[in-house]
Amino acid sequence: MKTNDLDILKQQFFDYAATFIDPDTDGGPHVLKRDHTLRVCREIIGIGEALGLSEPDLLLAQVIALLHDIGRFEQFKRYNTFLDAASANHAALGVEVIKAQHLLDPLPPEEQRLIIDAVRFHNAADLPGDRDQRTLFFMGLIRDADKLDIWQVVIDHYLNHGKDTDKFIELGFEDRGGYTPEAFQALFQRQFVRSAAVKQLNDFKLMQISWVFDLNFTPTIARVKSRQYIEKIASTMPQCPDLTTALGHVFDHMDTHTHDTYTPC
Repeated sequence: MKTNDLDILKQQFFDYAATFIDPDTDGGPHVLKRDHTLRVCREIIGIGEALGLSEPDLLLAQVIALLHDIGRFEQFKRYNTFLDAASANHAALGVEVIKAQHLLDPLPPEEQRLIIDAVRFHNAADLPGDRDQRTLFFMGLIRDADKLDIWQVVIDHYLNHGKDTDKFIELGFEDRGGYTPEAFQALFQRQFVRSAAVKQLNDFKLMQISWVFDLNFTPTIARVKSRQYIEKIASTMPQCPDLTTALGHVFDHMDTHTHDTYTPC
């Protein structure tokens, strides 16, 4: 991977995103996803540098970040939603777009395969068990970087929009003022809250909190702690004993687990 490869892909990404954005409007959801992508690129650089990645691997990580959500543009155009369950798997759509646009054709086959795998599984509930350590490393890297920016986006919305809702950020979940027991149960078990347990907005917030259990690298956890992401989400939720118990599991997990299992060898 060379700097020129990344520069070319960046221009191709901007050109592709621009085809979905009406210059006479604010661009709405498509601009949201374009800007999210650029921030994820910055997050992945920060994590990668903290892990001591080589310059070629940092470039590879940025390409993965650049392309991880490219399926979102076509998803919203077709279905008018970012909710995969009500439309299509945006990661799978992204792989289709990458191949249809021939974005990776100039790269070596092994890099193409790794990038495609990282995009395909960046939103999966579980990582595949049949990939090599290097591929798993970059899968974990994009999943961590993606979460860091999504946390910031949703927190800005929860804290600054008051009673105003944004169906593109809240994915249409209603604020019923309560919780679904299954969502809490996953947190008590220190597990990721699965989408099937999310029935209302507070469940969605519990899912976002539970992403802590799916993080892969110590520098990511350090950023979550220093930015107080979990505390900020929790401050927007109805307080109850179950929430206090769940947060205890989350904070203990962050304090006692290190996650630098994979190496980009």
